[in-house]
Amino acid sequence: MTNSDEIVEAEFVRLILRGELDRIKEAFEKFASHLISFIHKPIHWVEKHHCLVRLNAIFSVHTENTQCRTTLTYLALAISLIKTMKELVMETQKKCEDALSSFRSAFTLANGEPLEWTDGTCGIYELILGLVSKGSFNNGRAKQEDVIKFFNTTLNMNLSTDGSYENGRQMKRRKGRKGMAKYDERKNIESRTYWTDDMRACLNDKWIRQDAAGDGRGVK
Repeated sequence: MTNSDEIVEAEFVRLILRGELDRIKEAFEKFASHLISFIHKPIHWVEKHHCLVRLNAIFSVHTENTQCRTTLTYLALAISLIKTMKELVMETQKKCEDALSSFRSAFTLANGEPLEWTDGTCGIYELILGLVSKGSFNNGRAKQEDVIKFFNTTLNMNLSTDGSYENGRQMKRRKGRKGMAKYDERKNIESRTYWTDDMRACLNDKWIRQDAAGDGRGVK
């Protein structure tokens, strides 16, 4: 049972639906405390919205179907609490989006142009696979989805785990390119990592060889 299920199926909700009002005050106080705590937890806003929508639907429908004043009073309190929590979630979401936008705006060129990946989706998926395979993040504990999330957030991309795995399958089906590095010299198997091989060649040509005497500052 998820956090939201626990709240939707709380004692207060059950008592309201059954019309059992002898413990309604204590149940509402517990429900309100639990809901407020849930909204303040570091849970994705989508789950919070989903929980609030479910609760609002339950209480709104029951408001139309009951004549009991006590029930209506607590339903009104619950709906008012839900509205307040929804406003809080939306405000928090907006602050996160503003902070993320400000974070991304820091990644610009000298002329103010936003820094963006322009070397193809296959290339960045290959880079991600390489970083994960090499264990470059968190001493190898980071998974593909973790690194993908990092690139999506920092570069405002729309990469997916499924896309990464599909790109990996396509890499395995490649025939290799003549003249490129060998994956296995003993079996004469040509490399399937096209983008990585191109990057290595560019790094050697433009950084190592052309500026062998310097520190690379002259490389364009």
